[in-house]
Amino acid sequence: MKKVNSKQYIVISKILAFFLLSSTIYYLLSTTAYAQDFKLIVCDGVTVPCTFEKLIELVQNIISAMIIISTFFATAAFAYAGFLLLTSGGNESNKTKAKEMLGKVLKGYLWILVAWVLVYTITTVLLRPGLSLLGQPQ
Repeated sequence: MKKVNSKQYIVISKILAFFLLSSTIYYLLSTTAYAQDFKLIVCDGVTVPCTFEKLIELVQNIISAMIIISTFFATAAFAYAGFLLLTSGGNESNKTKAKEMLGKVLKGYLWILVAWVLVYTITTVLLRPGLSLLGQPQ
């Protein structure tokens, strides 16, 4: 069996990363990139009136859609960093680069999830109908 040198590993890893990224983008565009799937159309102004509650619902749906999309991208980045780690061989610089990438992706995704929890809590608890911080409405 023929041995593969480091340049060939780099080319193979770039091809696989491109394939992974392009297939992820294709999946996102072909299945979930429609306004109906993310429920981005919450009112039409005719049969369903556009109110403040519908605006809050739209904001919640946009944030949920962004969480779903960021999950796909974080998964692709984790897979790519894991692939780099597996194919690093004995090269310490590639191994360090892959570990740093894993850490950065994890930190970024955790920030996204913490922000989502905060915004979700604010929009579901503090903005529910009938709640007033100034007392009961007269």
